[in-house]
Amino acid sequence: MREPFAEFVKTELSPNILLITCGLPGTWKTETSQEISKIMGYPILRTDLIRLKVLKNEDIFDAKVAGNMSKRELVYDEMFRQAENLGRKGKGVILDATFVTQNLRRRSAEIAAKIKIPFVILQTSCSEDVSISRILRRTKDNYESNALTKEAYIANKKKFEPVDLDDLKQRHQNLEIIHLTVDTELDNPENWYIIGKVVR
Repeated sequence: MREPFAEFVKTELSPNILLITCGLPGTWKTETSQEISKIMGYPILRTDLIRLKVLKNEDIFDAKVAGNMSKRELVYDEMFRQAENLGRKGKGVILDATFVTQNLRRRSAEIAAKIKIPFVILQTSCSEDVSISRILRRTKDNYESNALTKEAYIANKKKFEPVDLDDLKQRHQNLEIIHLTVDTELDNPENWYIIGKVVR
């Protein structure tokens, strides 16, 4: 499968979904979610921005803070609270985050099941070299993310758990689950392709 990203989004995504991005730093989760939002009009909730508020008294660039899963959970808790409220409005919502663990994906699926809308996992994929070169262009001053180093990439890679659709489907048998993989190797959105689609 190799379908142009924008065309796929226009023709295959329904007006009201809960879509999560999933992938390592620098794979362009935010950029793909922004393109989808531009095409479909879904609002975006970004953990990178929510983190600034939830952890406002902490150094979010410190590896101990950034890698602390309980602090990450606080940020996700706030995102999930907002997502449920937005999801009930019937216009779809995008959750832009790494979603490194299956447990975080389960919590998102639970919200989609609760409000009875399809659950879409958009997994971004590119080479490690491309991801790291993108990360190294980031700065604290022009804040995009707290992942600014190769070490941050490696730390996330070590924590990253494979997407398990069967696990999600067992928990929510009536939930429509779609797992998409998008190739973001090149910077221009015109060069992004959907290279995988699995429906449960």
